[in-house]
Amino acid sequence: IIFLENLVGVLKDLHSTYIVSTVMLSSDVSNHVEQLQKDIQEYLSILTDADGKGKEKIAELFTKVQEKIKIWATAMKEIISDYHQQFRYKLQDFSDQLS
Repeated sequence: IIFLENLVGVLKDLHSTYIVSTVMLSSDVSNHVEQLQKDIQEYLSILTDADGKGKEKIAELFTKVQEKIKIWATAMKEIISDYHQQFRYKLQDFSDQLS
């Protein structure tokens, strides 16, 4: 029983570490994508046509990309939160059954 209680404790710690790592990873990915957008925008501004139509299209494209990234980041946070909650419930249920 002590072994199983320790196992539950280790699983809780592992889960917390996993969640923190996942959140940090998703944050890093978002930051890198934003930086990539800025870099691409800078390079493409050099290539746009003289009357600015190309620049308008690029700005429109980047706005859409930013919206998608925000939606993705929000969805990722919700998924992580749901997973975290489900995992905690299952561990608590397992712990209760052991008791």
